[in-house]
Amino acid sequence: MIDLIKHQYKTSPTWIMLMTVVVAVLFPIVVHLGPPVQGSPLGAILLPMFYVPLVALILIDKVPALVAAALSPTLNFLISGNEQWSLLILLSLELIVFTLVISDLFSRKISFWAVVPGILLAKLAGAGLIMAFGLLPLSPVNYFIQSLYTGLPGILILLVLSFLLKVNTEKERML
Repeated sequence: MIDLIKHQYKTSPTWIMLMTVVVAVLFPIVVHLGPPVQGSPLGAILLPMFYVPLVALILIDKVPALVAAALSPTLNFLISGNEQWSLLILLSLELIVFTLVISDLFSRKISFWAVVPGILLAKLAGAGLIMAFGLLPLSPVNYFIQSLYTGLPGILILLVLSFLLKVNTEKERML
């Protein structure tokens, strides 16, 4: 199956990238339809914006993953009518950093655990952006700790997803 997806990407990259971006935009919207949990939006808990770049990176290639990471926050915000531009900038930076870090680590044959430094560096970059520009009414340290704590279920899902996809791609390559 993975070879079929990669072949399809090679023959019609625009189509595959478009579909990746569409899924990257729609999936978080569907997740955000769920009710908040103890005052936290479901998206902040499950981190759905990170799933598609991860899946695209493992199943397709770095370019569709980066395109999804770069475009999906903006398109998602335009569709949802969200007016928090500071959050858009923050999410865009975090998704791009996450995708670049895991792409680099995967290319170095680091296993599914690449998600951990990927998310840590993404959240650190977000905290740096808050420190530099004061995008949110939180201190950078509080943002870093709070976003990791709140997003722990999503980080665990990203780890499981990465593990399952990496194991399956390795099995397919052996066949």
